[in-house]
Amino acid sequence: MSMLKGNRVVGIVREVYNKWERRAPLCPQHVRRLVQAGCQVLVQPSNRRVFTDGEYAAAGATVTDDLGGASVIFGVKQVPVENLLPERTYVFFSHVIKAQPETMELLDHVLENNIRLIDYETINEGGMREAPRLVAFGGFAGRAGMIGALRGIGERMLCLGYSTPFLNVGSAYMYPSLESAKGAVRDLGAAIKDHGLPDDFAPMTFAFTGNGNVSRGAQEIFEELPHEWVAPEDLGSLPRNKNVVYGSIVEAEHMVQSIGQKPFARKEYYAHPEQFTPRFHTDFAPHVTCLVNCMYWDPQYPRLLTKQNLRDLHAASAAPGARGVNNTLLAVADITCDINGSVESLTKSTNIEQPFFLYDAELDETRDSLDGNGVLMCGVDILPSELPRESSEHFGDAMIDYVLPLASSDGTQAYKDQASDLPAELHGACITANGQLTPTFSYIGRMRRERERNAEKRHLERMEENGGSTVLRISGHLFDSGFINKTLDIIEADGGDFFIVRMDVRPNSNSDSGSGHAASARGLKSNADVQVTMPDGRAGIVGLMDKLATLATIDPTAETVIQELPFDYCHGEFSQTQGYAFTEA
Repeated sequence: MSMLKGNRVVGIVREVYNKWERRAPLCPQHVRRLVQAGCQVLVQPSNRRVFTDGEYAAAGATVTDDLGGASVIFGVKQVPVENLLPERTYVFFSHVIKAQPETMELLDHVLENNIRLIDYETINEGGMREAPRLVAFGGFAGRAGMIGALRGIGERMLCLGYSTPFLNVGSAYMYPSLESAKGAVRDLGAAIKDHGLPDDFAPMTFAFTGNGNVSRGAQEIFEELPHEWVAPEDLGSLPRNKNVVYGSIVEAEHMVQSIGQKPFARKEYYAHPEQFTPRFHTDFAPHVTCLVNCMYWDPQYPRLLTKQNLRDLHAASAAPGARGVNNTLLAVADITCDINGSVESLTKSTNIEQPFFLYDAELDETRDSLDGNGVLMCGVDILPSELPRESSEHFGDAMIDYVLPLASSDGTQAYKDQASDLPAELHGACITANGQLTPTFSYIGRMRRERERNAEKRHLERMEENGGSTVLRISGHLFDSGFINKTLDIIEADGGDFFIVRMDVRPNSNSDSGSGHAASARGLKSNADVQVTMPDGRAGIVGLMDKLATLATIDPTAETVIQELPFDYCHGEFSQTQGYAFTEA
């Protein structure tokens, strides 16, 4: 019997995506309900999970490494392809729906092994793709992200020379519960109310983008502080009250305006973003202390803040008569963690143990130290795992009513026929079935092909653009023979430039006797990877390689081999030589 036929056996995987991933898709109380309803539950043991193996066993689960008997298997994050069992139903965050290249190996494995894949992101009300999501950790990402942002503000202000009660707030994972973390935030609020903030940081303002689950979670933490909500239009005229913090919710109409100065229409903006121009960076960002970014962003829309916007903000704050650097943007808590996304200066994600970095707009540089010029950036990509118990309980509560129907359904049927024994929410959430993408998600294949075509086109364009640049691997007795020096002399004589990417120097063996070439012929060979740019384009590279081949023939005792390395060896990046060669003194 195919294991896609529901047998009322449920598996829960051990999370291996990240050492901080302590969440579970189903908690012991959910397992108890399933067992009481006649399900068997298999749980892979884990010493890292926030719930112990003993708790699951006490709830009636079988704790075992072997999930082979389960027809449906649940996880939180991606299950490694080598751990996926064929002919099963899997439910986890797969991140394949955007056809991102890094997830396509997973999708290929799922299709090749006839796995029915459901992603929590695709479980929508009534099974309709545009309807609200029913299962999500977003609110807990917002809560953990906001708690971490308060910690970051304290550390950054200390680096600027100010000791504040923000330093008494830790990251969310440092507390045994969400409630205890909120207690620390309330203590911070009491200190602000009683003693005030430093004069140089008043008024302190927080701007929240959007008003979805993530934003509302962040707002929930913010409201533990003495606060006032204000309209974005009022951010520039607030009193310098040191005993409260100000919050504002920024929606799409505050981010962009019509190029033709027409009244903002949300539907028109989403349909024709090219007809709108950004305004947040000029109208509101100069009055924001901390930007809490909670919005979904797609490259077809204008960015909220570009790197150039940050440079302009910094320059404006330093201008004569300005209120000073301390009153310009201090921090960005990018809870969406969209790398190079709506906030372009989020150039990398951060991890839980080191959640912050500083972005220096003037130098376009990032550094882990929070000292010096720059904007504090927070970009942890697994924020809900900082609140593993509460987020798992909330998530399992939302998912529990779908588990038994899924564990009883027949995944061997044609996809359209599966609608008869699956809730609409689950049927609409199936990304793959019967070894194929389901009709709703067939676009993934088209997006993937288009991405691959574009990548190949760009690859060919870059090869053409860099026709005069390459990397040569030169192997042999390079030093005793003087071959490496002669090679570099030839490059320079032909007007080229070079950069040693890698040098592996191997000395002659101890058993060698004699001197000169006789010894080097018996010794170990050295290797040099040399990036080269020649002024005559590809013809210059070919000519150089011919000269080096001739040089190797003249002195055979050097035992030299010259090999041109693939274009992608340097990822198409030849800045070490391009721009330096061919310039006049």
